[in-house]
Amino acid sequence: MGDIVRLSEYREKIAFKEGLTLWRRRFKAMIGPTTRLEELDAPVLCRLADPSEANNQFLYNLILSFWGYGHQASFYTVDRRIQIRIVDVHLFLTDQIRFEIMRRLGWLSRFCATRYALFELIRQFDQIRTVCQQDPPALSEHHSRYAEYQSLTGRDRQVFIRRMLPSALEAFKNEGLPDRP
Repeated sequence: MGDIVRLSEYREKIAFKEGLTLWRRRFKAMIGPTTRLEELDAPVLCRLADPSEANNQFLYNLILSFWGYGHQASFYTVDRRIQIRIVDVHLFLTDQIRFEIMRRLGWLSRFCATRYALFELIRQFDQIRTVCQQDPPALSEHHSRYAEYQSLTGRDRQVFIRRMLPSALEAFKNEGLPDRP
């Protein structure tokens, strides 16, 4: 008698393989279903953080693939409700990618999504986003603007960090793309 395969596990494996097909087209670096953002090479992370339309399209299609739509699926061919959900996941995911950049630069002392794999961030978006909202990123006490950050309330601290995202991406590009600490 053959092995029993759980349908949900099988679907996850197929979805990951579909996303991996897109990933391989774009990057030479391999990933697995448990690869976390902190494990990505700096050039890959930098490309993922790029706010260009081409990168947005790649991430939209990666999300679709990881959701099981296949690597041939397109953002523009799916239902409007799915498009809105893709944009929500995209915004969350790009924030987490940029927070990882800030962490590598030493600007953040922590952010919640470091414990999750890229595949999980997309597949389990609703649960992970809720957890991350309850535990927002924290500026490192070694950052030159830490005193200013400390004087702010919780929500204002989050806005403060988000406003730093463009300069963090620029610093990451200019500092020779530091690899994982």
